[in-house]
Amino acid sequence: SLELIRSNVQQVDGVLVHSDYYRAFMADYLDVPVEHFHKVLLGINLEGHDGTPADGSDEPFTIGFFARICKEKGLHNVVKAFEIFHQAHPDSRLAVGGFLGKESEAYFHETTKHLPALNESYKYWGSPATPEEKIAFYKSLSVLSVPTDYHEPKGLFVLEALANGVPVVQPAHGAFPELIEQTAGGLLVPPGDPQALADAWERLYQDKEYRLQLARQGYERVRQFYSAELMATESLSFFQKWVDAAVLKQNTPQLMPDP
Repeated sequence: SLELIRSNVQQVDGVLVHSDYYRAFMADYLDVPVEHFHKVLLGINLEGHDGTPADGSDEPFTIGFFARICKEKGLHNVVKAFEIFHQAHPDSRLAVGGFLGKESEAYFHETTKHLPALNESYKYWGSPATPEEKIAFYKSLSVLSVPTDYHEPKGLFVLEALANGVPVVQPAHGAFPELIEQTAGGLLVPPGDPQALADAWERLYQDKEYRLQLARQGYERVRQFYSAELMATESLSFFQKWVDAAVLKQNTPQLMPDP
């Protein structure tokens, strides 16, 4: 139960989180001081992420969605926005990738049932079996959007897209505002607004230099702030801090009260 979790977390010296959003959320949820939570930026293994920023002048403008296929991740928001965008740009394409579980098959088929009529304008990649296949998916994109309905605490797909030189357009909630501010690799739009999402894509479609600028900034800053090595170093520092504090406490003589 929640009360049991709240009781047990009091015995923990500190908790690691990956975003300020989740730190504030969990502090309130578990009813503990926000200082109990320590932020370490999420890190990814950058090996093999060899996509590079490009203006894509010679390729169809391709919008990508990569996440587990379920309603919470917001595929329906992408499809609605793409229907708007595709009317103005019939040469544009939509690429969807991610694991599809049986519990979400009906949702997926209902959401995408009209897309096959677009022929080569729509492709479902499935769930990549290897890191190389996933990277190939990202490298095929002009922009990535995973407009979740829920408040995402991490946003790993944002970092992976930026690592391959692909800018992002995300809803302004959860951890996304922090990721966009730190990486300068994308745009934020109001949550649950397909028209706003389509308008943001339109901006990037029309302004190739701006799209390339976002891609370059995100590409560089993911490598600066979000590497697995940096996350490991900062995590180790966090653990060492509490180990040192425990050793100091153990070795500090305890004063006995006067009789």
